Amino acid sequence: MIKKTFYNLPEEKRQRIIDAIMKEFSSSTTEKVSINRIIKTANISRGSFYQYFDDKVDLVEVLTKKFIDLSLEGANIALKYSNNDIFYTYEKLFEIISDFAKDSRQKAILKNLLNNLRANDDLISEYLLNRFDGFTALQDVSKHFNRDNLKYKDDYSVECLSQILTQVLKNALFNVYVMGKDSNNVKENYMRKLEIIKQGAVIKY
Repeated sequence: MIKKTFYNLPEEKRQRIIDAIMKEFSSSTTEKVSINRIIKTANISRGSFYQYFDDKVDLVEVLTKKFIDLSLEGANIALKYSNNDIFYTYEKLFEIISDFAKDSRQKAILKNLLNNLRANDDLISEYLLNRFDGFTALQDVSKHFNRDNLKYKDDYSVECLSQILTQVLKNALFNVYVMGKDSNNVKENYMRKLEIIKQGAVIKY
């Protein structure tokens, strides 16, 4: 678990450590990530490292939280400007996250994380099973979706719909970051799937 001492660091030092973690994950698959290289790049001691983190899994958490925070920030903006429309929000989420690919380092990091996730990498799996709370954040977003035009308005049904759309989103992002497919083509296919799901979920007037 990431320790409070990490979050209590001065912003400049905390960002320097995050940058070192990002650099390491952008050039190495998760199982080959080197704590020694991170320590050297961040210019901190090994003792300091273990004052901030327990293990490599915490490093995955640092990166995941960064991307989740950026994604949720975009999702909340989309909610605000679409009267909390679930389908518009997922359309914008794809655009926001696929835009990370414009930064070569962010693209490499996400490729390594997603690729190892699909390969059931132990480091990623341990984090997702025991520490990942990102889905809780997504569930919080789902509470704000407008249900007026949905066929099924209860909490469970809206949560199920959000889970289905999240899976479609994850598959699309895998195609962009891991398979290296053209983002525009992937988006066209993604939007088609959203439309098919929408036809079954939205009331026709």
